[in-house]
Amino acid sequence: MIVIYEALGIHIVKLPLPFRLNHVNCYAVKGSLGWWLIDAGLSQEATVEGWMQFFEEHSIKPTDIKGIYLTHFHPDHYGCSGWLQCFSGAPVYIGEIDAELIKHYWKSENSFDALDALFRENGMPNDMVKETMGSVNDIIRFTSPHAELTTLKAGQVVTIGDFEYQVILTQGHSDGHICFYNVDHGVLLSGDHLLPEISSNISLWPQTDAYPNPNPNPLDNFLHALDSIRSLNCKLALPSHGKPFSTIEERISQLEAHHEARLQEIKSCTGGGATAYQVCKQVFRQDLSYHELRFAMTETLAHLEYLMYKSELERTEKDGVRIFRISS
Repeated sequence: MIVIYEALGIHIVKLPLPFRLNHVNCYAVKGSLGWWLIDAGLSQEATVEGWMQFFEEHSIKPTDIKGIYLTHFHPDHYGCSGWLQCFSGAPVYIGEIDAELIKHYWKSENSFDALDALFRENGMPNDMVKETMGSVNDIIRFTSPHAELTTLKAGQVVTIGDFEYQVILTQGHSDGHICFYNVDHGVLLSGDHLLPEISSNISLWPQTDAYPNPNPNPLDNFLHALDSIRSLNCKLALPSHGKPFSTIEERISQLEAHHEARLQEIKSCTGGGATAYQVCKQVFRQDLSYHELRFAMTETLAHLEYLMYKSELERTEKDGVRIFRISS
């Protein structure tokens, strides 16, 4: 495990994932009073082994861990936080929006029924819906035991190690995704908001009455949050996937260009009328696992919704299935 930014005491802890995206970067920060952790990994044996190896290498006792900070609620970031809390007794912090999403998705029965309906009404065949939803249910097991959470607000200042960090709300990849920014050194713990090689998945989730934070246009939120990073004078980003990087402005511009190109591609795929599933199958690779298909479908929907918001597409319904086409 490597010291990645010595001045702030930041170490990278690379943990395995059982997916095509095969790792998540968590971080451990050494301060004069102990250690603080950023993100937790999936709740699985391989993650626990990775953390225990790191703790043994650095002679870290459970009581040395003073706080666990999470960038968002997805299982590869939240999942092992409950185990870490049981191990250490440390508080677990997460943004207030994603704390509600943990209750909604990881702790509630039938929480994904609306996602099942969303896929069906957007043209996904019934057999594909069944398999895709099965992959969703498989993911839930990676989130327990659950942690007791302390919530953070956007703009709040927290102490990680011996230094202060601003809590930056960066909506898009999740509705309440947060980054942690040290102003003095220009270091951004960027989570999944800003990645060096791949683009963050931006998903539209079912906007039901039970949904704790209605967010009908996540791509618009993401692009605004991405642009807001420009004002931080950030010198180094420490991402959750891939290597740390300093080309912040260049990467933001690349991601903006990527989404603009993807929007135009999706718009052209609607032609004289197409379902979101039909568009998804044209845009994304054909060898997707059902786990990956879920991401591809919800990302397609996020882009279609953005184009609707911009009045570039219109939507009709036929036999209970939504049809998108270029606005007349």
